[in-house]
Parts: sequence; C-alpha cells; structure tokens
Amino acid sequence: MNENNDLFSKKHATLWRISMWASGLAPTVLFIYILLAFGQIFQYNILAHNQYETDLIGLFSRSPLYILDVLLQMAREFLQGAFYYLVLKGISLGLDMIVETNINYREKGTEGDAE
Repeated sequence: MNENNDLFSKKHATLWRISMWASGLAPTVLFIYILLAFGQIFQYNILAHNQYETDLIGLFSRSPLYILDVLLQMAREFLQGAFYYLVLKGISLGLDMIVETNINYREKGTEGDAE
C-alpha cells in the first residue's frame, strides 16, 4: 500500500486532476457550441423580423442565398466546437499518458531493485 503512494506523487495527482477537468469539460464545450450553431437560426429570424418585416421562411423564399448563409454559419460554429473538443480530449489523453508512463517506469525501476 505504501509502495503505491510512493509511485503516485503530488505531481501525478495534479496532472491527473487537470486531465479529468479537460475530459469533463470537452463534452460541455461541444454541447455549448452545438447550441450556438442552432442559435444562428434564431439570429436570422430576428434579422428577418427587423429588416424585412417577415418571418424566417419568408426571408428564405425572398432570397435563397440566406439558406446557404445560415448553413455555413452553423457549420462554422459546429466546427469550432469540434476543434475545441478535440483539443481538450487531446490534452486529457496526453496528460494521462504522461502520468501512466512515468508510473510504469517507476514500477519497472522498483522491480529491478527488488531482484
């Protein structure tokens, strides 16, 4: 039991905690950006009411290019969220690998000393 405590130091615990935060925050960030992507529809609905005094369907029928613009803005928001998700997951996995590798090398060193 004491041997495990020696292998998992305070630095390992700190790195592991940061890894857990990044891993937990990644889906939250992705969800927020998905909501922001769908929020683009509401922004165009407000644009339609304020500038053209019509609803969203009326705006799309008046100028079909707005459909493409809404879809591209939604894709931009979603891709930005996917990028942040991948970055946070990469940080999490990288820190986990660092901690695990260091612990494995320490265990290998203590097994070599025991023999």
